[in-house]
Amino acid sequence: MDAMRERVIDCDPELFAKNFNQLPHGVQHNLSANPLFQLPALAELAQRLVARERPHHSSGDIHIHEGTTSISTFGVRELAKMRVSELVTNIEQGQTWVILKHIEREPGYKEVFENCIRDLMQLAGKQLLKQVKWFEASLFITSPNRVTDYHIDRECSWLLQIHGNKDMHLFDRSDKDVLPDEELEQYWTGNNLASAYKPQFESRAIVHHLRPGIGVHSPVNTPHWLKNGDNVSVSLSVNFQFLEGAWENLFRANHYLRRAGLTPSSPGKHPFADNAKRGTYTAIQDVQRLLKRQPRVSSKEARHQYHQIVKMLASR
Repeated sequence: MDAMRERVIDCDPELFAKNFNQLPHGVQHNLSANPLFQLPALAELAQRLVARERPHHSSGDIHIHEGTTSISTFGVRELAKMRVSELVTNIEQGQTWVILKHIEREPGYKEVFENCIRDLMQLAGKQLLKQVKWFEASLFITSPNRVTDYHIDRECSWLLQIHGNKDMHLFDRSDKDVLPDEELEQYWTGNNLASAYKPQFESRAIVHHLRPGIGVHSPVNTPHWLKNGDNVSVSLSVNFQFLEGAWENLFRANHYLRRAGLTPSSPGKHPFADNAKRGTYTAIQDVQRLLKRQPRVSSKEARHQYHQIVKMLASR
């Protein structure tokens, strides 16, 4: 019982094993009372992210979408000398969506993140580390009643609701009516907006009613959209990205086969052919990187953090 109480993220092991990176499913967590996730602390965190000298992303590690206007970190820096902490504090009065990226680099949040990864790796099995490119944590702070548009993500994630309520509408990515192979192929070859919402299939959505202490697992490329409740929402996304050869390169290979006039089979129908296509594309990709002397993970911070996670798991 003591070990269970110490867990940050918990889930029925059978449910996890059955649905991990296949279908969305619920989890529980104990972060809602943690003072690190109260608005004053998050305002300070946002200010620290704005001041980062070496952000993970070239556009910075904070993204603000206010009304219909999207602002990156560097755009915000030019506005009112980065009054981002005030924006977070007053988010209840706006129509604002703030994303704080790679918060695992910050003291306090780093320890929370590592404990989350520890719990997830205990459920998934540490052998999964061989397929992971990097881990990361993002925080979403959202004004009341705001809608997050339908989209798919490249990460395997767990969205943990800390404050406020929201409804998350997720779809089965294997449903080809909802998510055709062509959309996935276009997504993985550079079109981040390739997935299109199809209202005629909304009845197929798996709706999770998120509230403090409740989270949901979203497998790679799971289509979803969200509607915030009447209060400010704070949600932590704990996620990782697989190495290209584990998932995305199969869709890239199929994309180029389709462009050549062929009709590639859907992933999963012919595993041997899937492995051959994925392996060939990955080998070509590795040779190109070797010639260009490019690492698989471009960010030094991300590479360092991955190795820190591996050491942390080995010591626990």
